[in-house]
Formats: sequence, structure tokens, C-alpha cells
Amino acid sequence: MTAAVVLVTATAVGLGACTAGGAPRATGSLPVAPAASSPYSSRPATTDIDPEGWADVRARAVTEVLEARVADLGRRDETGWLAALSGPASGPLRATQAAVFERMGAMGAGDLRLVTVRETTPPVPAPRGTQVEWDVKASLTYRLLGFDTAPRSFDLDLTFKADPTRPADLVITASAPSGRPQPWDLPGLVVRREATSLVLAVGTADRVEEVMRRARTAESRVAAVWGEARPAVWVVPATDADAARLLGRSADDLAGVAAATDGPLTPGEHAGADRIVLVPGAWSSLRPDGRDVVMTHELTHVTVRAVTTRSVPVWLSEGFAELVAYQAIHLPEATVVAPALDRVRSSGLPQTLPADTDFDPGTHALPAAYGLSLLALRTLADRYGTPAAVRLYRAAAGGLVLPTSQLDDREAAVDDALGSVMGSTRSALLQAWQARIRRDLMP
Repeated sequence: MTAAVVLVTATAVGLGACTAGGAPRATGSLPVAPAASSPYSSRPATTDIDPEGWADVRARAVTEVLEARVADLGRRDETGWLAALSGPASGPLRATQAAVFERMGAMGAGDLRLVTVRETTPPVPAPRGTQVEWDVKASLTYRLLGFDTAPRSFDLDLTFKADPTRPADLVITASAPSGRPQPWDLPGLVVRREATSLVLAVGTADRVEEVMRRARTAESRVAAVWGEARPAVWVVPATDADAARLLGRSADDLAGVAAATDGPLTPGEHAGADRIVLVPGAWSSLRPDGRDVVMTHELTHVTVRAVTTRSVPVWLSEGFAELVAYQAIHLPEATVVAPALDRVRSSGLPQTLPADTDFDPGTHALPAAYGLSLLALRTLADRYGTPAAVRLYRAAAGGLVLPTSQLDDREAAVDDALGSVMGSTRSALLQAWQARIRRDLMP
């Protein structure tokens, strides 16, 4: 299943200076606004520094500190990474940031880039010599070296503190992911790396080893059908709630889902930073062969997305992933697609292939849609051969030159591929598919 929040834990990436003294001092004038004198006091008015007056120098100081922290990760300089963390929570913050630094290094997180910095809460007016706090949202990108061929983005919410007259001496007092956490935010994360699999798991050594072993099985099964398998990143959180946060989804969306593929996908480009997230609850309920099916299914998505450039209808995407996943599983077809057959018994023979909306998370039609899609792909593979089904997918997902009017019409692309690859039509596929459903209903 393809996917695509709140912080999982207090562990988060905070960005700081490379030395204890902070980044180089930014310069600039600091206009001040006089505070009104109180009619009830004979004491002279204080002079507050207007936040607008030092906004530019404050922004430069923040950017310098964040860029220094980016460089610290690249140099593997933990001292610099921790230098700018301060405040009442500096002890816990430094401890969690030291753990994040270690996890990022173990994962191979690199090519960290600061993209944008935006102040979300400005400091309040304050007299000279008073330290004030303000909030910033920083957007960054990174790659997992050896696995990602494209950058992946993430956001941080950071709180800075400084004396307005000495903005270059700012410190970080709080940090948390803004939206989705990253795998390095998971406490207890264990990292296992092989040439074609990176497993990022929370759990026992046996659990980590099982995922790595099944990743190898999935790789061989995908390669046997598609011709190759893409190196993959497998993320195994401790709880379903953690999985939902990593995916930017609600727990209800993941009901009954054992795994999901998530990553940025730009039309016309290959996916290059996918993550396969296992959902512990549903995953643990599966038998061993079911776990292999799930992992093979998701690795099919990752592999296909890495070498194609155009989206296809969901029935083709999910049906093909199911075709590959069940290729080595010897079960009666009626057993594999039982929810689909139940749906046909209650609602009648479908007249069209499953719509994209049938695959929406939380819909009761989801299990049936998967089964019906698998039957469509098996219908094609049995008649024209599995290699022809692969060629059909490749053609529909970018291998065909389409008229401009059809570029956004995914079903039209499939129709063209049916004709060019198999010399067939959608009408012929529907008739053969319906006949197969009837056969499975009455074995």
C-alpha cells in the first residue's frame, strides 16, 4: 500500500553552533522604542528594544547557527552539534540530541541541506541585557547515503534565546519535528545495513533479524518478476501510533494495514527516497508467509517507483504488486481473494475495474479492491504471460509517448498499453476478468 504530525518522543533534531561561543557575531544597528512612563511611578521609563529593529540581524544569526550545525553533521563533529543547546532543559535536550546524532550517523544520513528558515513567533520587546526567546520553523533535506538517489525533506520547530544586543550569542532551548518525525527520532532505534537493505527498527535482535531476512526474500521475488529489485529502507517502529506519525496518517487510516510505502513522488521523475514502514499491530498478526507477501508487495512499489515516471491507476499499481507478492505463494485463488468474492456475492458482478476511491484508507471496500485488482492482473498474466504484464506496466507508467490530451488520463494510458503491448482492449480484459470471478465463485 502506498502512503504517504506529532512528535513521537521528545527526541528531536536541534540545530546549533559549531563552537561553545556560538556562530560569528552578526553586526547591525539595534533601533530601540521608548516605553511609556507610568503615571503611577516616579521611576524613569525603561528602553525596550523593538523586535522589528533587530529582525534582520536575528535572522542572519539563526541562519549562521543552523548552517554551522549542518556542517557539524557532515564532519561528524558531535561537540559542535551539541554546543548551542542551552536553557533549563539543556541536560535532557543535550542527551536526546546526542542520541539523534548517533542514530543519524548509523543510518548514513548525509547531504543535509538547510532550505528555508521562517520565524513563527517573534520575541517580545525587552530592555537591553534581557534575554528573550522566539520560535523558528526550519526546512531541511537529507539523503540516506547508499540508498536515496533524491533528497527527502523534513521540518523542525526550534526555540532560540538571546540578548537583543548580542544576537550572535543565541542558544537553542527547544527543538521538535514540525509535522512528521524521522526514523532518527525513534528512541531505541537499531540500525542494520546490508548492500540492498537498510533496516531501521525498534525492538529485539530477533525482530531486526527477521525483517532483514524477509527483506532478502522479498528482493529475490521482486527481481524474479520485474528483473531487478531496488535497494530499500525498512522502518519498523515500536507501535502503530509511531507508524501513523511517521507516515503522516491517522491510526484509523492504518486499520488492518501491515505496511505502507511512503516517499516524495514528482510527476516525470523517478522516486528516490522511499521508506517502507511496517505497522506492528497488523504485521504481528500475520503468519510467516503473510509477512513475506506484505514485504514483497511493498518492495514491488519501491522498485517500480524508482524506474518509472508516470502514475498508473491504483488497480494496476496494487494489482501488480499483489501479482508479484503472491507469485511464490501456493494457495487456492479463492482463498487469496476471499474478501473480493464476498463482495461480489453481496453486490453482484462488477462492471468496471476498481476505482481509485475503492482504495481509500478506512473504506470497507479496500480488501475487496485488492483482490479484484489481483484477479485482473492474473487474467492478463495467464493469457499473455507475466513478462507481458511487466511490459504493460512499464508502458503505462512512462514507456509510451502519449498525446498531450492524454498525459493526465491514467486509464487512457493503460488502454494504449493494452493495445501496443498485448494487442488487446479494456473490453476484452473486463470480459475475461468477469469470467475468472465467476469461476472462483463456483470452483
